[in-house]
Amino acid sequence: MAVGYIGLGSMGGALARRLQLAEPLTVYDMNAAAVGRLVAAGAQAAGSGAEVAASCMTVMLCLPTSQHVEDLLYGRGDLARHLRPGAIVIDQTTGDPSVTRALARRLRQADVSMLDAPVSGGPVGAEAGTIAIMVGGPAEDYARAAPLLHKISPNVVRAGEIGTGNVIKLANNMLSAAQRFVAMEAVALAVKNGVDAGRAVQIINKGSGRNFFTELMFEKHIVSGNLPSGFTLGLLHKDVKLACQLGAETGVAMQFGDVAKNFLQMAMNAYSYDTQVNAAALMMDSLCGTHVVPENHSL
Repeated sequence: MAVGYIGLGSMGGALARRLQLAEPLTVYDMNAAAVGRLVAAGAQAAGSGAEVAASCMTVMLCLPTSQHVEDLLYGRGDLARHLRPGAIVIDQTTGDPSVTRALARRLRQADVSMLDAPVSGGPVGAEAGTIAIMVGGPAEDYARAAPLLHKISPNVVRAGEIGTGNVIKLANNMLSAAQRFVAMEAVALAVKNGVDAGRAVQIINKGSGRNFFTELMFEKHIVSGNLPSGFTLGLLHKDVKLACQLGAETGVAMQFGDVAKNFLQMAMNAYSYDTQVNAAALMMDSLCGTHVVPENHSL
């Protein structure tokens, strides 16, 4: 069963490279250099997304937003018209569950299945084969796609019906964002009151305040001043905004999610949508009058 991958950015490229270790791929991206890197590793290049759809029964996507997915399928990309009956679309975009569900209904009318399968763990987790893959869709479609997804990582879990992969991914990213910012604030508090930043992180990681960000990111990217980590303020803001929107639509009080969303908006106003997400630490330093991030940092 031929497999195609469309969207070879920081996340999609890492996922495709991991999958390519076990599965021949046909790939497409508007960035020719991104395609070239996969082709150099053995992939076959397609000239368009429609060409991928016409030649592959499994089409995997990883794009910035659900609007990009919709445009690829039914807008300028015109991909849906080229999908063959019986094909399956596996969308690894972190997207809007309502848009995903609407797209899945449209595809089903043409006898094409769709799963949402966003991931958590970043490009590093994708390259290492440890990334978490959260899948939404009918059980029979999940059973069909699971062997392929397990070639990326063993950490594949079906969340429920279509759209629920995105639901749990948005919940996860909202939680991750809130932990990220409260960790920055905690370390700024410690530094402002006489504790070295690196020492503060080491101590927190031996206590009950430790979390993914303090354990795996803080020393590597914040205290070191090496801020780039392959994710942007704008993409995290998009995820948290979608989580808060989902909460508003379903009657969930998103008090802490709203705080994280607003802090991200402040950081984007100070920097830009495309600035690396760890620029938020510079915003925290500015608010707190600290220098947790060294002055000779890279961004």
